[in-house]
Amino acid sequence: MHMQKQLTIGETSVLCAVSVRMLRHWESVGLLRPGRDSNGYRLYSEDDIARIRRIRLYRDLGLTTEQIRAALDGPATETLTLMREQRARISGHITQLQLILQDIDELSAYAHNMKENEDMDSPYTDEAHDRWEDSPQWMEYAEYRTRTDDAQQQADLDAMRALELELAQAMRDGVKPGSEAADELALRHRESLTWYHVTPSMHVCLAKMYVNDPRFRAHYDSIEPGLAAWLHDVIAAQADTEGVDAEHARWE
Repeated sequence: MHMQKQLTIGETSVLCAVSVRMLRHWESVGLLRPGRDSNGYRLYSEDDIARIRRIRLYRDLGLTTEQIRAALDGPATETLTLMREQRARISGHITQLQLILQDIDELSAYAHNMKENEDMDSPYTDEAHDRWEDSPQWMEYAEYRTRTDDAQQQADLDAMRALELELAQAMRDGVKPGSEAADELALRHRESLTWYHVTPSMHVCLAKMYVNDPRFRAHYDSIEPGLAAWLHDVIAAQADTEGVDAEHARWE
């Protein structure tokens, strides 16, 4: 900075982002010694501006007035030692804050997973438990929930949601049930049902539920109107290639 003239207290306040009141306070405690003009008004030189910026830094570091005075007017070696100490302190504080942020992120992820699990579990899981508690598929589902952690379950759910968007796009693109592209999507959809082993016949039963159960139909049709019926037809057509009569498909 190369100042063409000395600055008034108001100009200095704006330049240094320090209030006029604070500049006067620092002067009253001996940290600043601005010059005066013939009328007694304060004038701040380039050296004064540099000193103000150092004072502001030391204040932001939490130093006391006496520590600031020592840092300003003491030997350079003492100032260097003080700055090294402050840097180490701040670095430690940053590390603590990073750990806190990590904890916050982990808690946020946990809360998000809990919400997703609650959304997935209720009321469907309670209903499924009542209907299929003794079935092999329910046992597989229970084993899946025990075997996988929240992160894996969330990843599986995210993969399914992503596939649902692909299905909607395929429908918009005019992919026809029974086509090679549709059959591939049907197989991927079956594979995405990671909670238990799904046979082609069981897949058709699920597809019928997507259409006949208002909750599942609403879910798929909220992604793309008509998606539930289209997905049913895609799954049924693919299962037909594996010898499954969609009309008489059974849960086996």
